[in-house]
Amino acid sequence: MQVELIGLIVAIMGALTVYRGLGFGLAALSLFSLLGASAALILPALGGASIQPAHLSLAFLCAALALRPKTFGIGFSAFNYPSPGFWFALFTIYGVVTAMFLPRIFAGSTVTYSLARGNDLHYILATPLKPTATNLTQAVYLLGNLVCFGAAFAYARLGRATTLAKMLLATGVVCVGFAFLDLATYATGTQGLMDVIRNANYRMLGDGEIHGFKRIVGSFSEAGAYGYVALAFYAFSLMLWLEGDRSRLVGPLAATLLATILLATSTTAYAATAVLSLGVLGYCVAAVVRRRASARHLVYILAFVVVVPVIIAGSTLLPAVRDTVTALFQETVITKLDSQSGVERMRWNERALTSFADTAGLGGGLGSIRTSSFIVALLSNVGIPGALLFLTFFVSLLRLAIATTKQADSDPIVIAALTACFAQITAASISAGSVDLGIGFCLMAGLATGTAQASSARQAMTLPFAPSWFGGPAQALRIPGSPARQPLPSASFGGSRS
Repeated sequence: MQVELIGLIVAIMGALTVYRGLGFGLAALSLFSLLGASAALILPALGGASIQPAHLSLAFLCAALALRPKTFGIGFSAFNYPSPGFWFALFTIYGVVTAMFLPRIFAGSTVTYSLARGNDLHYILATPLKPTATNLTQAVYLLGNLVCFGAAFAYARLGRATTLAKMLLATGVVCVGFAFLDLATYATGTQGLMDVIRNANYRMLGDGEIHGFKRIVGSFSEAGAYGYVALAFYAFSLMLWLEGDRSRLVGPLAATLLATILLATSTTAYAATAVLSLGVLGYCVAAVVRRRASARHLVYILAFVVVVPVIIAGSTLLPAVRDTVTALFQETVITKLDSQSGVERMRWNERALTSFADTAGLGGGLGSIRTSSFIVALLSNVGIPGALLFLTFFVSLLRLAIATTKQADSDPIVIAALTACFAQITAASISAGSVDLGIGFCLMAGLATGTAQASSARQAMTLPFAPSWFGGPAQALRIPGSPARQPLPSASFGGSRS
């Protein structure tokens, strides 16, 4: 095992997590989730597999929870039936089981594209189905996601949803900071400064350029990965702004994240952003119909149906701008499927669907088959049973979102976090290579579920213990059974909501 410098930093932060508790651990985990091109540990025994900082920090978060049994119990309650966490846990357990058995049961029955690891190179190789190191790593990732979901749920359920939301917004700011640093080092020829956080055994595509536009990769290995993560923070901050948060941060942060997503020139990010924008437009129109719209909802509708079309029409009058935008759109959207990358990815999906049929709809096992779509990855890796479990989890999140929008005094954090989750599922469905939706998705999903339960609680009581690692004495919580619910005093990051 090779320990990198970042691994030592994670170990130090991990020790502080064990000492200080859940809040500190979630803050560290959120920030480490941005280091998508980093390796904290490199495992030569697994073909040089890289352990990312976020996944290593999860081990310390587990230790922090284990040392605090009552907090652990609250986190474990995230998986009670019939909450979204219950279905997510079933999906995870089933995925781990498939990783252990299906590659052996169906060994040699089909040819798959899978990730081949060497000491210096990672590449996609067509081979007969067999157990690989990726089965183990993907199983560990899914179990880590489950821990992440439970930890975020526990923190929100303990009345700290606003604090966790602030952590995520701060992470969004850092994400933008890495984007600007990426642009600055590229412009000055000092890309080597980023090598300290780009030390994983992945193929790094940080120098890509399309028609004079530097493809923003930030702290990730390629533009698509940056767009996937930035899209979640954009959706989160945008919905908080729409729901009337009075902080001066959320609006500018959403606008800046959108600008970096557009400059990343990622086809997946463009498509997912378009779907997200249409969804948010529908949400704003529904608010108008229900007579619950604020000025911000009207501003978004106006910008979408008037300002954006006017800007696009005006840009056509400037030949230089028109030619640049047309060329960029042509290469990133129109001809994408005809490119070498597009053809290769479609070949992966075609082969994966063939493997799905060859395994009688059960799949080849978690981590066995490389794809270019989350939906295809579900079918080809965990089969119809796994896909149905995830669909049930998705529907439970959707029902939670619908129930939240019907409540006049609902916490805006819930709908903001769920919007971020749906945005990432959309992006993953377009081009994800596996069924792992990532740490950020699980943080958002756990935050939404925990906040919804805390907000709908009906009776106030004081916890019989003082969680000192949260920085203070025990706080009154609302649990099922209380008469009326009062709005959370900290629902807005910048002050009380109007």
